Amino acid sequence: MRKTDLVRFKKIFTEQRDQILMNVTIVDENLMVRPEDKDEVDQANADIEQSMRMQLKNRETFTLRKITEALKRIDEGSYGACQSCEEPIELRRLQARPTTTLCIACKEEEEKMSATSILGHRFEFVH
Repeated sequence: MRKTDLVRFKKIFTEQRDQILMNVTIVDENLMVRPEDKDEVDQANADIEQSMRMQLKNRETFTLRKITEALKRIDEGSYGACQSCEEPIELRRLQARPTTTLCIACKEEEEKMSATSILGHRFEFVH
């Protein structure tokens, strides 16, 4: 992979990381419990909002972990190499999914194995 591509991906990841850290801080502030007398409907709405904020935080945390791992791979010099077959990942794939760790062929194989596993369990009958 060209040095200019690595610099570009590192800049993208750094900007995304900074944005996520800011978002997580905002979500954390909104997760603070505010004791108020609420009726059942207000409490139900508050619980739904709290659940949505937690889902957002979990998603942001997952994405942050993927970005951190990608930045580490850039620093180590392994970014852009498939972690399964060690062949270079196509630049188009990296542009579409910058945090990917698998080339198309290995990802398709992983998905096929996963689908086979799921289907195999789905049709088991217990007598």
